[in-house]
Amino acid sequence: SPSSADWRAIWSSAHNAYYFYNTLTQQTTWVNPLQPAQDSNSSAPGPSSSGATPVPASIAQIYALQEAAAAQGIDPSLAHLDPSLAGPSSAPGATAYNFSARFNAHTGAFTRPDGRDPTHLSEYDRMKRMSSVYFDMGQWEEDVTQRKEQEDEDAANGKKRKRPSKKDLERFKEQKRLKKIAKTAWLRT
Repeated sequence: SPSSADWRAIWSSAHNAYYFYNTLTQQTTWVNPLQPAQDSNSSAPGPSSSGATPVPASIAQIYALQEAAAAQGIDPSLAHLDPSLAGPSSAPGATAYNFSARFNAHTGAFTRPDGRDPTHLSEYDRMKRMSSVYFDMGQWEEDVTQRKEQEDEDAANGKKRKRPSKKDLERFKEQKRLKKIAKTAWLRT
């Protein structure tokens, strides 16, 4: 049985996959020897009958892509750059990667594809973007929502918001006047 200390996983940049190297026997293989073997009933005659090491699906896909490129007269080492080769003619189950980006000529940087949609222009969204630099806008929105729900719940239960009495208003006005006097006291001395 293989010991985990004997095997090393080594990255192959040419194949974009790991291969495994045994430090004792100097044996290399694409299949991870430490993983349990799959049952031979469900698969076709495997590598043990032919003596060849099986090729992983990702490498088989790369080989198919290179063969398709060579058939069209394209340098196989550049096959990954041609999006027409990554289409339906490539290996089954392969997914083509699609990227979209926008380039801002003024700043010289790439921007998100959804960076300039119509919501970007509203005053509210502009305020949120600019304020999010200094404040946690998500937390603020949660607080506003919770307050709104509490007010709605209180209104449904018959609780009314306490309005200040005339006495309270007079007391608040007097406090405000005294604060103003205290602030400007240094002018009168």
